[in-house]
Amino acid sequence: MENDNTIIKSLTAEGAKKILVELVKVPSPQTKLLEREPLLSKFIRTAIEPRLRDVGVKSIRYDGMQNLIATYGEGISGKSLMFIGNAMNQPKNTMENAYKGCVKDGKQFGLPGEVVLGKGASEQKANLAAMLQAIEYIVSRKIQITGKLIFICCVSGESGRHDAIANVIEKENVRADMAILGGSSLKITLGNRGRIDSFISVSGSPCHSSSPSSGCNAVTGAVEILRRLERKLVLKGEHPHLGRPSFAVNHIRSFPDSTHTIQNKCEITLDRRLLPGDNPEKAWSDIENIVMQVHGDKDPASNMPWQVEFERGPFMYPSLVEVEAPIVQLISNSAKKILGKKPEVFYTTTAFDQGYLNHLGIPCVNYGCGEDRFAHTNEDCASVDRTRDAAKVYAEIMESYLGVTRN
Repeated sequence: MENDNTIIKSLTAEGAKKILVELVKVPSPQTKLLEREPLLSKFIRTAIEPRLRDVGVKSIRYDGMQNLIATYGEGISGKSLMFIGNAMNQPKNTMENAYKGCVKDGKQFGLPGEVVLGKGASEQKANLAAMLQAIEYIVSRKIQITGKLIFICCVSGESGRHDAIANVIEKENVRADMAILGGSSLKITLGNRGRIDSFISVSGSPCHSSSPSSGCNAVTGAVEILRRLERKLVLKGEHPHLGRPSFAVNHIRSFPDSTHTIQNKCEITLDRRLLPGDNPEKAWSDIENIVMQVHGDKDPASNMPWQVEFERGPFMYPSLVEVEAPIVQLISNSAKKILGKKPEVFYTTTAFDQGYLNHLGIPCVNYGCGEDRFAHTNEDCASVDRTRDAAKVYAEIMESYLGVTRN
């Protein structure tokens, strides 16, 4: 079995930079097609799979959603560990050179060493680069893995739902003792609130806006719904680290898109955050009961009734893992061995797939080399040094948990 110094010396910043630049250069944006966007599966098949095969990972397959599932190891120890990466990142938007993989000095970004800029670098692609570098180290050096190492690359990453990982777990029957998702700034994320989305549609009748009494204004109906939600929706509970549940309107639009026209349709999207232990069905019902009170009510300008429809949208589980949990200790001890100190732990406001995995009994936290503060910005970037360091810790985790026991 390799010693810690071998990991430290073998995994270099140049190696991490090379992988990260290559990944950034292959676009894998979120589009209206979400997980069905062809560029996502193309990214996995051209930028991820070949690298795995080149170093000797032979067991690679795809599920019905085109999520990659790779396994390595003898599988005789009874131990298993899952590393999960994601392909989908934010679209280019206004970022220049979003897919060039430009390398700059990290000082101007407050990051150590060099940084690689490009869409997805700060979230998905730095973590993928670190996972791939760690796997390459384990496989290329023929380190004996008596357990089962599972690497997943999901087509998801920005869609705000568990569909992709659920397909891997439930339809492909993939399981592991524990799981690690990519994280940020070499810190461990212990918890987050969950989320339910709600879609509301208000319908009325169009007319010229010079004569509002001749139509039924869907915008007025939407405003009435929001007023009632602000007044009547009760959010209970508070967590010492996750805070309180929250409620927000994050999307609203009306039709027809024309001037001087009373709108005959208005669509609203609601974001409701959940604490661990909150019942999503009840949270949805509470919102729906208030929203549907406006159905059949009348536009004060015309006395015509509104038609209201309510639809339940995507849902993401809350997540909460204790510091003493084996997965947290495994990461902490590995980082201490390789980097000289244990990682900081923190809680985040955003929801991702760790809640789903924890709900199923697969302990999961986030740890990695992304940079949350640059996510979704025109300075989307990640530190090369931190990517290398994450790869070192990942390799130590793989070897110490799944390999032959060290003397």
